This record gives sequence, structure tokens and C-alpha cells, in this order.
Amino acid sequence: MVKLEFYRVFYIVAKTGNLSKASKELYISQPAVSYGIKQLEEQLGGRLFVRTAKGMELTPEGKMIYEYVSRAYDELTAAENKFSQMRGLEEGTVHIGASDTISKYFILPRIEAFKKKYPKINIKITNRTTDEIMNLLKTGKVDLGFINRVDETSYPGIRLTACADIGECFVANAEMASRFDHPLSVGELTSLPLILLEEGSSTRRAVERAIENLGGKLTPAFELCSVDLVAECAKAGLGVGCVTKEYISKELASGELNVVPLSFPLPRRTIAMATLDGMPPSFATAKLQEYFDQTTLDGVKK
Repeated sequence: MVKLEFYRVFYIVAKTGNLSKASKELYISQPAVSYGIKQLEEQLGGRLFVRTAKGMELTPEGKMIYEYVSRAYDELTAAENKFSQMRGLEEGTVHIGASDTISKYFILPRIEAFKKKYPKINIKITNRTTDEIMNLLKTGKVDLGFINRVDETSYPGIRLTACADIGECFVANAEMASRFDHPLSVGELTSLPLILLEEGSSTRRAVERAIENLGGKLTPAFELCSVDLVAECAKAGLGVGCVTKEYISKELASGELNVVPLSFPLPRRTIAMATLDGMPPSFATAKLQEYFDQTTLDGVKK
């Protein structure tokens, strides 16, 4: 393979048609320019230029080589320009893996403000379970993952960075909540009609383990697929719902839902950002990571 530097010398000489001009543009001596041309001709096995009174003119073979080399230079220039645009965050794409709930309550409030500041950066969100997100990250199909971290489980080759601390609570509408004039015991709680996320949810598993450790067992009256549905059923008075407190701040503030007092604590968990350890992020991904680190759960700047 011919050294690329010789092609660079060839390209500049062909473009300027003059060894002296090429020397100035390349910031090398004229003999070094002549040496580069000679080396390229020897390695290719043919003449590329002929000297004339007007300067350096391409041979037919030289013209053919120049067509290819000039296209290559155009591609390299375009790549450099694209790189500069990405570095300047004029454009780019970030692929995120997250659950439906984290996407709605944690990611979207931040993305809205981020997009206003960087409108040409595209955001793609893929909704998957934690294990699926880890696999997507390892195979390069997402740049960032956001997961619920309820314990110290680690994933080889993946760095987890805590982004927010959240916790579960049981809630009821005003009429039902008025019946609870004292903090409920495990037995009192488990005797109520409970509205839980469907079986298999990491949030539900964490709450179930906490209750089991206290000698109780959760038996749901309703099993639903989303926090929104759990909250709606609780508002309708169908039972006491288990939800993430930070995700229902509006309902709590308006009085549509009320936290049921308990005599024991429920587990808290972390929303963690997952990245490949040792893998440098793209400019757009790095800026989004920085933005997540600088904003609160509801997208307000810290």
C-alpha cells in the first residue's frame, strides 16, 4: 500500500500545477515535493506528470489517478466538516434504552428542554426491560441506558451512575384515606384491596420482598401494567395503590391522591444511567449525559 502522504503531495501538485506553489501549501521544501512525486510514480510503476513551460501537467494515467484521489479528498473534507458539526452539537443522534415508566417520568421532562437548546440532535428511545437494555448497550444498539436499581447488582463492563433517588408509597383517594387515622401495620395494609403493578416488575418485587421480610404477603386485587393505571384505579376508590411517590407529585399536590401512612418504611431505589465502561461517548451523547446530571427529576436545572 502506497503511503497516503505521497497521494497528498500528488493531489496538491496536480491541483496547483506548480511545484513551488505545492511546496508552500504543503509547508515542505520543493525537493521534498519532488521526492514525494518520484516515490509515488516508482511505487505505482508509471509517470504521473510531465514538466512543461506552464508547470506540471498530468499524464493520462495521472488524470485517472487524480479523479479518484480528488474524490477521496472531497470525502475526507466532508467527514471533517461533519465531525466539526457534531463537535459543535449542530447535529447528532443519541439512542436511549429505558422502561416506559422511566421514559415518561424521568427522561421526557428533560428531553423537552434539551431539544430546545440542541434542536438538531435527534433522540431515539427504545423501551425494554433492564436486562434487555443491558444487552442493547453491550451490542452498541443504544448509547445510554436508564434503569431502576433496587440493589447492588452489577453488570460486567457497564458503569452505573446514580441520577435520582425515588421511593414507593401506597396511596388512596381522599374518601378512602380518611379511614386511616394511624400508621398501618403490615397486617392492616395487606388486608386492604391492593392495586399493584403486574408481576415481574422490578418495583413490585422490591416492595414484595420488603413486606415478606416483615412477615406479610401482598395479594393484589388488581394487577396493572403502568403507574398511570394504578393511580387512576386508586383515584376511583378501587383500592390502595402502590406507586412511585415522585411520579405522582401532581396528584398528591391536588389532593386527588393521598399517601397512606405506614408504621414501617418501604424501599427506595435509584434511577441509574448505564454506559459502556471505557467507551468514549459521541459529542451528542456526552452533552446529553451532562444535561441529565445537571437537572432534577422534573427537568429543572440544579
